[in-house]
Amino acid sequence: MKKSHVLVLAVLIAVGATLGTYALTRTTELGVQARTASKESTDAAIAARTRQLNALEQSLSKVLAKKPPRLPSLPKLKAPAPRPAPRVYASAPVVSHAPAPVTVTRAAAPAPSASPAKQAPPHESDHQSSGGEHDD
Repeated sequence: MKKSHVLVLAVLIAVGATLGTYALTRTTELGVQARTASKESTDAAIAARTRQLNALEQSLSKVLAKKPPRLPSLPKLKAPAPRPAPRVYASAPVVSHAPAPVTVTRAAAPAPSASPAKQAPPHESDHQSSGGEHDD
């Protein structure tokens, strides 16, 4: 490597290290500022809430110091009427009867009529052939 290249690389590394150090110090400064700012805002919020709670506590203690008014007396009720004794029901006696006799009636089939009924002519597909013949 040439000496000029080494010099350029050394300068670039030095510039990078300097910028990195600068960025690091800025970041840490911002972190410290943020912590102090957030602590101040948190302290202010806590103080405001404490004041509100103290005021509420004082108002509650004033209300509790007052004696509540007397409750109205309860109206006198009549004694409830006595309830009648519950009725006890007994089941009816079970009587078994023999079933009624069963009557079976058969209807006679209608007699065939004397006139021959008209039958439809046989269909081509009803024709059975004994081989692989096809009708076209």
